[in-house]
Order: sequence, then structure tokens, then C-alpha cells
Amino acid sequence: MNSIKENTTKRNKTTLDAYYAHSLEGRPPIEWQPLEEHLRSVATMAADFAEPFGGEEWARLAGLWHDLGKYTLPWQAFLRRANDIVDEFAEFYEGHPTHANLGAQWLFKNSDQAGKLMAYCIAGHHGGLPNWSENSATSGLESRMKKEYPALQQTLSVPDFPSDLSFVAESDHFGYQLQFFVRMILSCLVDADYLDTEKTMSEEKTEYRSGYPNVADLSIRFWAEFNKLRKKADQATNVNQQRELVLQDCLKAAAWDSGLFSLTVPTGGGKTLASLAFALEHAKMHAKRRIIYVIPFTSIIEQTAKVFREVLGDDAILEHHCNFIPDNADWETRLASENWDAPIVVTTNVQFFNSFYANKPSKCRKLHNVVDSIVIFDEVQAIPVEKLKPCLEVIKELSASYGVTSVLCTATQPAVEFSEQFESGLRDVHEIIQNVKGLFDALKRTEELFIGVRNKQEIATLLLEQEQVLCIVNTRQQALDIFEAMPDSDSNIHLSALMYPLHRSRKLDEIRSHLDSGLSCRVVSTQLIEAGVDVDFPCVFRAISGIDSIAQAAGRCNRNGLSIIPKKVFVFEFPEDSTCTFFRQSAQSAAKLFARFAGNLTAPECVKSYFSDYFWKNEQRMDSDGIIEKCLLAQSGNIQFKDIAEFKMIKSATIPIVVALDESAVKLVRDLGYADRKGGILRRLQQYTVQVYSYQFDEIRAWLENPESGVFVLRTEELYSDRTGLKCKPPEGNAFFG
Repeated sequence: MNSIKENTTKRNKTTLDAYYAHSLEGRPPIEWQPLEEHLRSVATMAADFAEPFGGEEWARLAGLWHDLGKYTLPWQAFLRRANDIVDEFAEFYEGHPTHANLGAQWLFKNSDQAGKLMAYCIAGHHGGLPNWSENSATSGLESRMKKEYPALQQTLSVPDFPSDLSFVAESDHFGYQLQFFVRMILSCLVDADYLDTEKTMSEEKTEYRSGYPNVADLSIRFWAEFNKLRKKADQATNVNQQRELVLQDCLKAAAWDSGLFSLTVPTGGGKTLASLAFALEHAKMHAKRRIIYVIPFTSIIEQTAKVFREVLGDDAILEHHCNFIPDNADWETRLASENWDAPIVVTTNVQFFNSFYANKPSKCRKLHNVVDSIVIFDEVQAIPVEKLKPCLEVIKELSASYGVTSVLCTATQPAVEFSEQFESGLRDVHEIIQNVKGLFDALKRTEELFIGVRNKQEIATLLLEQEQVLCIVNTRQQALDIFEAMPDSDSNIHLSALMYPLHRSRKLDEIRSHLDSGLSCRVVSTQLIEAGVDVDFPCVFRAISGIDSIAQAAGRCNRNGLSIIPKKVFVFEFPEDSTCTFFRQSAQSAAKLFARFAGNLTAPECVKSYFSDYFWKNEQRMDSDGIIEKCLLAQSGNIQFKDIAEFKMIKSATIPIVVALDESAVKLVRDLGYADRKGGILRRLQQYTVQVYSYQFDEIRAWLENPESGVFVLRTEELYSDRTGLKCKPPEGNAFFG
């Protein structure tokens, strides 16, 4: 938020210099016009942003009064000091004065609930939406509204306070809707404030924000490229025939009214491009503003974004996640990441859902651009069960009150629809595929069999009997143990998150090369390979887990249907497996179905039975942070925004370590030590970063360097293997390696 303060200072410097030469004797006049122009401009822009969801009068009021506190003598004295001007106003200097609370207080005192709701936005448009009450005597909005502030030197005429909310209130849901609405108004205000300041200070940046292709143009591009792909494909194969049926169902459903949809397609059924075809057609028919793909894993994001660029072009896609690093010169992408004003956005579950519970302006800024969009939640079954209810509430509210068409896209549709057993579920979800069972039967390419309890050596022996095979386990240690039980050979490949992302990408390229060339290829991996990674093995082994994970593993087997005879997916259990509660519970729910659905564990009926049992077991922990309860308490208007913002899709208990062995990584670490602004370098270092648990960190702490930036760096090859990644246990007998 410093940029707004700096830009406002620069704006006022020009004005001060201009009128100072013409000041009268005595105290110079205060020129208020630039500030008033800014307020009115932000008000108009914020209202335009809120118009699609009916909140324009609320946003207009917030924009008009957000900087009211700058109409004070201490603020003017601060500006003069910042611009090296010494005059009679110096006596009013009080350091860097607050300004956000004054406009908030004026609205709070001159209106009832409407003023109170807008007070949250105005008081929080720099520092973040506050709690109503706090233990601290000064931080809560309640205490701020009672505080005395410097006198206002000027005010604006105030329009009538809005009396109607933009959403249809639900009595048992009103608190949730209210806090959601306030956050949406904050989004409109913050984005307008940034953009108006940017327009004054940098016309070049404003120009970068224009020029995106519209949905109609993207549709033309899509069909031109997609039809080329269809011509190249052998339409006589069963897989391609079924993909064509999936596409036709998607195009028919595009005409349906906006709402909640599910797209249930087995792996390899072409759901990525078919869902894009649906979204483009639906956007044209219903005047939707953009298409947002929300994906659980960065590996899938990178793959999906690549596919979209191939059919739509680079200028249409915004890839927004922690591993994506735009080029230094790519200002268009950098700016679009701030507010998601690109036509196609590809992002993560973490980025999307965290933002809808956040209180920080930078996180909330983009939210209003989700309104009237199509949001496709890919691999929706991957939402952690302990976060399921808060995520479903976001999906519900977006579709109910903000014109969003939501598509739950997966090969293993979780049982998230409303029922007597699951009252938090979604209502009126329309399945796009007309014959889900028929599609799954037609695309059946594997036979899934439980082979009982096997130890690590037995699994290693079974893998060595295969020329090309994939084994997926639940933990890094399990993957390492099985891999080390196999002979040292270029045919045997290990994959886990103990490898930094760029290293894993290189290994995946090696794996694909072996498979395509018909070379021996035995891969032992954690579950990072099983969701959306495009590899095709003739045989797969999977450690016992949930049915959804088993189905994802099966999606790496006979993926392209090259074998008419179904290939084998063997599910096994380790003896006395003591993995975490999540794997135990999901495995127990899956094991109940092994006999009943032997050979057919990926069938929709099996998946439904699995999730019904698994959700029933975990219903009490579907909102582990109690976020929904905190939101519902907001119905009185006493909203605890900071407490609600404690929601995090992933609460990391890991510590990042940069592996600086690659020449590029070494240079980045060196540059980090000299850089004033480290953010860009740190983002680039993410592709060389491994996350470890605290006990693993303690074991290798003495081997790590810790530059002033606070980044832990590993420079020794003794603790990093090209075959297995980071070694969390140092070699015995070796001294500290500096």
C-alpha cells in the first residue's frame, strides 16, 4: 500500500508547487481540488465495478469518502514535510497521520447500519478490514469510531445512504452474506483507488491494462485451433469418439441458465478442452465477463495453462500462482495478477479460496472481477475435507448473489450435493454429461485389484518384474524406501517433493522420453504425479488410500486407451501402516468397497459410496477453524474480519530450503544479497525450493547458510542427490560444511 501514499504525495507536490507561487500574504491557501477529483473519480469507478452485483451506491459512497481524512491540517503538514516545504503549516505536523479512520467515523456517526458497514471498508482500505472489537484498545473498529481525530477542513455533499442490500437475505445465512458483501465493496474501492492513482502517476501502466481479446475473439481462436486438433486425431478410436460425445454434451449445456454445474468425466476423457468450450459458449450466450480455472496443484496449472495458450494465444491467459514467474518486461501479466482483469485466469485453490476470507486489500482487490464470471473448479475432490464447508459456502454465495456460473469438474465427483446426511451441500447442481455411467463404461481402460498386505521389499520385487510401471505411495519416506530397495539403474526413477520443482520437471521429461521410446521405466513416486500429470504407463501400483486417489492413479495407466484389454492397477497395503490420520480414514472407507467393486473401483457408484462414507466420518471436522460460525455471527454488523481471515487452505508447517547447486540458482542467491527489492528474486528461487518439516530442518540446519534475506540455502551436493533429492539425514562423521 506504500505506492498509494507515495503516489498521493507526488500528486500533491505538483499541486503545491503550482499554487505556491500565487499564494497570498500570510498562510497559503490549501488547494483541495486534486483531492476532490480523486475522490469523485474513485467513487465513479468503484460504482462501475459494483454495478454487476447491484452494489453500486454502496461502492460510490465508499469511494467518495475513503480519503476524507486528508482534509485535515496535520495531513497537509505531512505532505509539505514530504515535499521539503517549510511554511506556517509546520506547526500542525504530527508525523504520518491516519486518514482512513476519519471518513469511516463520519459515515458511522451519520448513518445507522449502512454507515457502519462502509466504515469497515474505509477504515481498512490501507491496512485491512478490522475486527469490530479487539483486545487492543485502539485496533478494533469499535474503539476507532470513539476516538477523537483532527478537525476536517472541508467535506463533500453526501448522497443518500443506500438502504437496500444487493443480495436476497437468508435468515439463517445472513451473517455470512453480509461479511461477504462488505469484502466485495472493499474490493471495488481498493481496485478503483489503485487504478485512479496509477492513471495519474503512470499512463504507461494504464495502457498495459488494455488490449485483451474479448470472449467472442477467443471463441474464434479456440475453434480454429481445436478443429485442427480434431482433424489430426484418429476419430475411429473409442477414446476420441467418447471425447467427442463429452464435447457435444458441454456445448448443449452452455445454453442452460447460469448456476451450478458438475462435469464428471473419467481421466483421459478430454474434459480440459471440453470444459473450455463450454465456458466460451456459455460466456457468449450469457454475457459472462471472464473464465477462471481453479486448480489444486501447480503441476496441473502449468499443464492446463500451456494447453490454453496453444489454442487461445499467450495474450489471453493470466497464470496466477506461486510458481509462475513472469518475465521482467511482462508488465501486462504483473498488473493483471493484481486484479484479475484478464479474460482467462488460471489459479490455485489456495489463491482463490483464501482471497474470499482475507481481510488484506491486496488479497481482496481482485474479488469484484470474479462477479459474472464462469469459475471451473478442476479436480474439486482435492479440496481438503477439513476446509470443505468454507469452500462450498464461497461457491454457493458466488452463484446465488454474484452471477457466477460454477462448474465442479472431476473424474471422481465427491458427494457434495445437499442431502439429509449432508445439509451443507450444494443444491440444484446440474450434471453436464447426459450419461455418466455409459461414459465411464465406454472409457474403462483399467482393472483395479486389491492384492493385500505387502512390505516394501515385496513391492520392489513386483516392480522389477515389469518393464514399464508406476508405483504411487502416500509419503516421501515410503517412496524412498521402495526406491532404495531396487537396484541402481537408469531405468529406475524416483519422484517426490524432496526434489525442487525444476528438478521434478526434468525427471518427468525423462520419464516421458523413456515411455515414448519403449525403454524400461520403473517409477516410484508420491501422489504428486497422480493428478493431471500426463503420463501413460501399462501398469500401476497404488498404496491403499481413498477411492479418489486410486482413480487418479488409474488415470496414469493405459491413459490413451492404446490397449483394448484393460490394464492392471494393483492396490496394496503396507504392514502396520502408521501414516497420518487422513490416509488411515480414507483407506478405511475405501477398503469397505474392495470386494463389492473388485476390478471396478473407478465406477461412479463406487466413488459415490466412498465419499458418502468418508464425509459421514468427517462431518464434524469439515470446518476445522470454525470459520463459518465466525461469519454467521456477523449478522449483527459486529464483524470480526481479522478472525475470519485466519482461514487458510494450507497452514504450512514446513520450512523452505533453497537448493543452490544449479548455476542459475547460485546466481539468484548471489543477487538476493545485493537487491533492494527481493520479491522478484524470491519468486524465481521457488523453482529451486524444497519444503521440509521442522524435525527434518533440525537435522540439516548446520549444513545450511542463512543470508541476511532470511532464506536458508543448501550449497553442498553431499545433501542433495540427483536421484532422490534432498537428504534429510546428513552423512555420519562429516563436519559442518560451510
